Amino acid sequence: MDTGLIARHHDSLLPAPAAPTATQLALLALAEALASSSTGNDAFGTLQGWRLNGTHSRSIGFELGDTRHTVTLQQHPGGYRIEAAGSTLQAQATLHGRTLRVTLDGKQLAATVVRHGSQRVLFADGERVAVDYVDPYAFSDAGVHGETHLKAPMPGRVVALVASAGARIAKGEPLLILEAMKMEHTITAPADGVVKAFYFAAGEQVGDGDELVDFEAD
Repeated sequence: MDTGLIARHHDSLLPAPAAPTATQLALLALAEALASSSTGNDAFGTLQGWRLNGTHSRSIGFELGDTRHTVTLQQHPGGYRIEAAGSTLQAQATLHGRTLRVTLDGKQLAATVVRHGSQRVLFADGERVAVDYVDPYAFSDAGVHGETHLKAPMPGRVVALVASAGARIAKGEPLLILEAMKMEHTITAPADGVVKAFYFAAGEQVGDGDELVDFEAD
């Protein structure tokens, strides 16, 4: 035994975390979807999964290290259809605080999901997995200055241009509304600055990564 032991056997003593399983990803996604749907304060907050003549589909991303895992949830009257890690699962679920109770492909499971910032920690079946939730609309304003081209986080349609070209905008104020995955999302100013130009008009379709706004930050 000597002070170089850990350095010599680093890979054996501190192995890289295993990739989350389809079941773990499904539990994390269900907890995320149920937590976000329970934040509404009005009666319509309980109807977020309802769509006229269609099902509600949502993609939820998690990161573990440099790897991103995407889970697709389709909500229907009987529960959820989940696609994760190459598997398709059927589920019914309820969330009470941090406790998630799920029937997954006929198997009943109980799990605990702890949310801390963007981190999500799942405890289920005696195992623990920690991942980072990927917010597709988050924007880090660290070091923002000068010209900033705001891009579409996913394919969608521009519903409305809230600001006007040439207008001075404060950080956090809405610039435009984008409809994606049957949901409306507001693209906001990452810092104080001026709207130089919009690249799309209301009603036009945009692709993933398309530049939406030429914004000059102070």
